[in-house]
Amino acid sequence: MHDPQQLPWSRRLLVLCVVAAVAVSVIYLPQPLLTDLARSLGTSEAAASVIATTVQAGYAVGIFFLVPLADRVQPRRQISIQLTVLALAMLLTAALPGVTAVAVGFLVVGLVANIAQLIIPTAGRLSPPEARARTTSALVGALVVGIFGGRVLASVLGGPLGWRWVAVVFAVLVLVLVPLVRRVLPSHVELVSDVGYGRLLAATVGRLRTSAALRQSALMQLFAFAAFNAVWTVMVLHLEAAPYRWSVAQAGLFGLVGLAAGLVTPLAGRLVPRLGAVPVVGLSLLVLALAMATLVVDSHVLWGFALSTFALTLASQSMQSANQGRVLEANADGGAQANTVFMVAVFAGGSLGAAAGSAAFGWGGMPAVAGLGLLFLAVSAVGWLTATRHDRRHGPSRSTTPSPV
Repeated sequence: MHDPQQLPWSRRLLVLCVVAAVAVSVIYLPQPLLTDLARSLGTSEAAASVIATTVQAGYAVGIFFLVPLADRVQPRRQISIQLTVLALAMLLTAALPGVTAVAVGFLVVGLVANIAQLIIPTAGRLSPPEARARTTSALVGALVVGIFGGRVLASVLGGPLGWRWVAVVFAVLVLVLVPLVRRVLPSHVELVSDVGYGRLLAATVGRLRTSAALRQSALMQLFAFAAFNAVWTVMVLHLEAAPYRWSVAQAGLFGLVGLAAGLVTPLAGRLVPRLGAVPVVGLSLLVLALAMATLVVDSHVLWGFALSTFALTLASQSMQSANQGRVLEANADGGAQANTVFMVAVFAGGSLGAAAGSAAFGWGGMPAVAGLGLLFLAVSAVGWLTATRHDRRHGPSRSTTPSPV
C-alpha cells in the first residue's frame, strides 16, 4: 500500500493547497453568476442574490458543527467524505428547479464546503517543524487564489455553459480531488481530543465568555467582512449595468483585482509583529473606510473603481489576518475552538453583507452599497475602540478557562 509519508512534503502541500482552493471557491460561485442565475430561474437579480446569501450562511453553520469533528475523526476520512458529499450536493443543485430549491441546494453546498478549515490545522500537524510557517502561508495564499480565481473561472465558463454546467464542472473538480487527498494524507494521525462532541461544541461556544479578544475581534471582523462582501456580491451586477455594460466573462475577470490584492496581503502582514495586532486592525479599518468612501463617488470611473476595490480587498484581508492572529495568540490553550468561533463570525458577516448589499444595490446602485459598507465599518470601529481600551488597561487578552481538548 502507498505510504504518503514517502512523498516529499512540498508535493503533499501542493496537493493540499489545490484542494483548499477548489473547496473554498465553490461558496463564491453564485456571485459572478447572479445574472445567469436570475435569467435561468426566471426571477429577479435581487431574488437570485438570496443564493449568494444562503451559501455563506451554510458555510458558517458548517464550520461550527463540522470543523470541531477534526479533533475526533481521522482527517483523511472526514475530508474525503466531505469532498464526496460536496460534489454530490453541487450535482444535485445543478438539476434543481426554482430559486428556492437552488438556494437550499447551495445552503447544503456551504454546509460541507469548509474543507479548507480542516486542511489548515491538519497540515500544521503533519508538516516538518521547520516548514510550518511556510505551510500556513501557502495555504492562506491558496484560499485567496480559490476565492478570486474561482470567480474568474466561473465567469469565463458561465457565458458559454450557463451556471448549471459551471456547477457540474466544479463538482467534477471536487470529486477528482478525493483520490489525491487519500494519496497525500496518512490513514492515521494522532487525534487532539477524546472528549464528547457535545462537550466540544459547548466549550467552543464558551470561548466567547472566557476570551475578550475573541469577542472583540469576532465583532470587528463580522462587520468588516460584511462590508467587503456587500461590494463583491454585487460586483458583476454593477459591471454589467451602465456605464460599463460588460459581459459576464468581462465582469468576472475583474476578480483579478481581488486576486492581486490577496497576493499582496502577506506583505502587509509583516506590520503585525512591529505594530501589534490591534493597531494594524485600526489601520486596516481606516483604509477600508477610505476605500468605501471613494466607492460612493468613483464607482462609475473604471480606474478609480479598480483602485478602490484593490484597497478595499487588501485592507479586508490584512484586517482578518491581524484579528485571527490576535485570537489565536489570546487562546493558546484552545486555538481550534477560538478559530472556529472567529470563522463562524466572519462568514455570518459574509452572509449579512450578501443579503444587505444586494438590497442596497437594488435601491441605489453601488453608491448605496458603499454607504451601507460605511455603516458596517462604523460598528466595526466601535469594536476596535473597545479592543484598544481593553488592551491599554489589561494588556493582550488571555483565555481564563483551560480547553477540554
